[in-house]
Parts: sequence; structure tokens; C-alpha cells
Amino acid sequence: MTADYAQSREVQRPRGRLRRLVLPLLIALVVLIALLFAVAWIPLTRSRDAWLHGNDAAAIAGGEQWSRLHLWPAQYHQLLAAAYLTSGNAAAARSHLGGIGNIHLSIISKDDVARRLFARERYDDFLAYDAASRDAKENADVPLYRAAALVATNRVAEGQKVFASIDRAHVNASRYASLQRAVTARAAGDAPYVFDRNGGTIGTIRANDVIATNDDFAPIINREAGALTIGANLPQLGANATIETTLDPFVQKAALKALAGFRGSLVAIDPRTNEILAIASSPGKGSLANLALDHQYEPGSVVKVLTGLNAENGGADLSSMFPYTCKGFLDIDGRHFGDWLAAGHGTLNSIDDALAVSCNVFFADAGLRLGVDRLTRFMTAAGFNGQANLGVFQVPLGKTVGQAFNHFETAFLAIGLEHESMNALHVAMIASMMANRGELTTPKLLVQRRSILGDVVYSASKQGSTRLASPAAAETMVHAMEAVATEAKGTGRRAPVAGISLAMKTGTAGERKSGLEALILAFAPVQSPKIAFGVIAEDAGPAEFAGAKIAHDFLEAMSPRLR
Repeated sequence: MTADYAQSREVQRPRGRLRRLVLPLLIALVVLIALLFAVAWIPLTRSRDAWLHGNDAAAIAGGEQWSRLHLWPAQYHQLLAAAYLTSGNAAAARSHLGGIGNIHLSIISKDDVARRLFARERYDDFLAYDAASRDAKENADVPLYRAAALVATNRVAEGQKVFASIDRAHVNASRYASLQRAVTARAAGDAPYVFDRNGGTIGTIRANDVIATNDDFAPIINREAGALTIGANLPQLGANATIETTLDPFVQKAALKALAGFRGSLVAIDPRTNEILAIASSPGKGSLANLALDHQYEPGSVVKVLTGLNAENGGADLSSMFPYTCKGFLDIDGRHFGDWLAAGHGTLNSIDDALAVSCNVFFADAGLRLGVDRLTRFMTAAGFNGQANLGVFQVPLGKTVGQAFNHFETAFLAIGLEHESMNALHVAMIASMMANRGELTTPKLLVQRRSILGDVVYSASKQGSTRLASPAAAETMVHAMEAVATEAKGTGRRAPVAGISLAMKTGTAGERKSGLEALILAFAPVQSPKIAFGVIAEDAGPAEFAGAKIAHDFLEAMSPRLR
């Protein structure tokens, strides 16, 4: 017994020593593995934080580097799939989507992925991520996003089923209501898409097209009206984020009423905010067209406002030119430059008189004193050869045409003939600039865009402004623009409405044989402007008649808001 016991003890000693040796090693191994997982988790969270702050590139770089450890593979696939999708690289995201699978410890929440992708209107990408990432526990907002993405991608029946499963008590009531309206509208085949400033629907999505629900706005909405319409730009705009505009149905109707019987356009701007209140185009006997934005016309004498402003701002000493005698022509380098009034305007005592009767000879002379370089620079600063970003698309403004290569051509440039073209938007912008005493501001059409859940996904950026002239120089020209409407021989004398002060300029251009275009640049009331507008009427005849009538009728319709 004693020998056997001793022998047994000898066997147990090395086993005990082995156990005592292996146990710490196992503990050390477990700790090491835990440390490795912890080490891999830290850069994972850093990459996740970069992604949450919108830095997709940093998230991708960190994720790709540390995923090589092959620790937390599902989480790295989850992060990289999301980061590639939000960066717009769906192809790179594909391999990572396939590696996510069932995940019990998510590094990012699916509603965060949805929020980022919805802000970019990438609904298909969210659905791909949603299908690949099967979270153990789902946030209550996820079914809301899922239903919205399905409806946005025209899978309306599926979207309706998911919508019915949403836990209404645990989601935002406003977003739920917005989606409910969208589901109902899409199911009926019509989705409200474009809104006026009062929240009224003026355009809907129907069969992948935008259709005006109010005919007053058809020329700015329906694609058949031209390239500068919301419908024509639908592929770039996307069909799911609604468009809230500054357009005012009251002002739009007043503009169209004034244009009745003419083929022409009227753009109206609130000079206090430079918001566009109306973009009206009347087809007359022609076809539907966005004449206000899409068509350019020779501007004629409305450009004299810019020539005068340029001179008054220090470009030339106009006061020394008065009294000025207009004999009906100007001799320029031995060539006869005629006025529109062959007999001439006689003695002009001030810039007020010259602008009131729209003397070509005087403003041609002033243009020659300014010189072609200064004229061109000033017109460029005033928007010629530029564009206005209206938030929904870019609109070309006026253009300079050809080259004023001698004094005779420079004279034409100064009075708006042969070397310029403008659209009604640009004319209205110049009117608003004068109302703001020399400060030109990009007008605003877009207020904001909202997703299918009602979230604001885009707000209009701050409008850019340029001071073209000093307030004093602008005030001098404003006074002259008043004379256009108030002097007995003023070309705009037929435009005023009783009780509303008016500053304006008429312009007549185009070919006489085709009827001439009538242009109006105006704002009212003079000392506290509430409306600035530009009018262009095709084949309407001299602006002092047709143009003045349109301006009068528009102001009369607007009078309740102007007095």
C-alpha cells in the first residue's frame, strides 16, 4: 500500500504542475484574444464616428485598413457597405453587403444609414442595405424608412404592406402623416410635387412626368414648354423630394391677366427679399412655351437705365452735357446715327428729360463718352453673359451679341440695339436692382425641398449680391425713371395707376416688319418698393402703347397689395 501510494503521488505531481502551467496560459490566451478584439473594435468605432460626421473617405480608409485583421468582420462589412453607399459608390458596396448577414452587435444603426441615404434620395441603395443587414433588434423608425423607400421606388403595393406594419405610437407623427399622404397619392397615381409660397399644389408627379395642376403655371412646369421647366429637369431633380417655391398664385394670375391677348412674358420679384413671385408666359396664338426664361429678345431702350447708371456712377460727366440738343441724329465718324424720332427731341434739360423721351441720340453720345470697355464691363457686372441659379435649374441671363468694334457699333450697344439680348427674368432683376438703389441680387425661386417623409433635404443657399453703383447714382436714375411715367412726353405715361408711384423704362426693339417687341422695366411704389417686374411682349408694337398697357393692367390688378 505504501509503495503504491508513493507511486501514485509521483504520477499526480507532474499532472498538477501541468494543470497549474496550462491554466494561466489559457487565461493569458483569452485575455490576448479579448485584447485583439478590443484593439480591432477601437478603430472600428473611430471609423464609425467619422462616417456619422459625414466623412465617408475617412471611414472607408480606416475600415479597409483594420478589416484586414479579420476581427469583427460583419461589423466592418456593415460599416464599409454603408460608407460606400453614402459616398455614391454602390459597386464597391456590393461585396460588403454580401458579408453582413445576421448581426447581433451592430456598429451603426439602420436608421442612421437610412437618414444619410434619404438625404441623397438614394432609396434603392437603402433597400439594398436593408435586405443585406438583418439586425437582431430593429429601431421603430426602420419600417417607416423601408415603406418610404419602397413607395419612392414605385413599389407601392409592397410599401403599403410595410406601412401597415409601422408602430405608429413610436414614430414621429409628422413623418408618419407625410408618408401616409405620399402612399395615398402614389396609389392614386398622382403625387404632389411642386408647391407655391402658400403651400398650394401647382404640379404633381404622374407617370414619371410633372404636370401642372394649375394652368397658370404650366409654362414653368410642363416639359413641353421648353428646356427651362421643372418637367424637363425632372431626371436631374429627382421625383421624390418635393419643391417648395416662392411663386405667388395671386401675382401669377395678375401677370397673366395683364398679358391677355399678347404672346409674351412677365416676371415679378419682391425687391425686399428678391423672391420671384411670378414667372408668367402667355402663349397668345402660339404654342405653350416658357417665354419668360427660355426666350431671348433684343432689349432696346431698357438698357438705357444701365448706360445712365454707369455714367452717373462716375463713368462720365453727364451734367456737363446739359442742356442737350437732339436734332434727331448724331454724326459718328462720318456716319448718320438716327434717333427713333426723326425730327429729334429738341432741348433736353436733364437726365430726367432724356430718359423720359428715351432719346437715342443722347444715350448713344453718353455711351461713346463711357467707351466700349467700360460699357461692356458694367453690363457684365449687371448679369450679361451670366446665369442665375434658381435652385431648380440654372437660367441664362442676357447676352452680349457680336462685337462693338467701332464708335458706331458702340452707340448701338449703349442703347440696347444689335449687341444685346435679354429675357424677362433678367429685365425683372434689373428692375429689382434699381428698386434696391444699385444692388443686384440673384433672385430666389426655391425655398426648400422635402423628402417623402417631410424632412427638409435641401434649403436654398444665400443669394449672392453685387453693388453695381452707389445709392446716390441709383437715386438719380430712379428719379429719371419716375419721369418716364409722369412727364407729358414720357414714353411710359400711359402706365401709371392712381395712388401708386411708379419708376419705369420702356423699350422697343426687334424688326418693324414683324411687329416689334415691347419691353417694360419697372418697380412700385418708388420710395418703398414692393414689386419689381419685367415685361416682354412679342410683335406688340411700340412699348409706349402695348407695353405701357400691360404694365398698367398688372399694377391695377396688384393695387390692393401696393397701396
